[in-house]
Amino acid sequence: MKLQRRLPPINPLPMATMADVAFLLIIFFMLTSTFAKDTGLDITLPKALSSEKLEKREVTIWVSREGRIRVNEGWIAPGDLREVLRGEFSKADVSGVTIRGDEGVPYGTIVTVMDVAKLLGADITLAAEVEAGHPGAVVGEPGDR
Repeated sequence: MKLQRRLPPINPLPMATMADVAFLLIIFFMLTSTFAKDTGLDITLPKALSSEKLEKREVTIWVSREGRIRVNEGWIAPGDLREVLRGEFSKADVSGVTIRGDEGVPYGTIVTVMDVAKLLGADITLAAEVEAGHPGAVVGEPGDR
């Protein structure tokens, strides 16, 4: 007579524990991931009492305290600004220029950059940081400006 060997019962994996581990891994990666930072110049933006989020695609121009100019990802000579902006505006869906000038940059440099952008028909936005105590405040109605 042959004896049949009984196999030990297979225990299922506890799914509740697996869900807990997966949740803890998600929290761990969320807390330890690096956040994308603006890779522009190390500049100090001037303070503003109001802010408004824009949804259109724009060219970003950084102006350093020393007067160096960077358009999107490349450094340019101040005399090349018009040609570089003309090339950027020829791309589809570009609607304007955001100027991120250091608060210590000479006013004339910012005016020169604004003049070049305006001559090319750009909508100009000046970037500023909202002062503490006025987070996201908007002064007046859009029609008042």
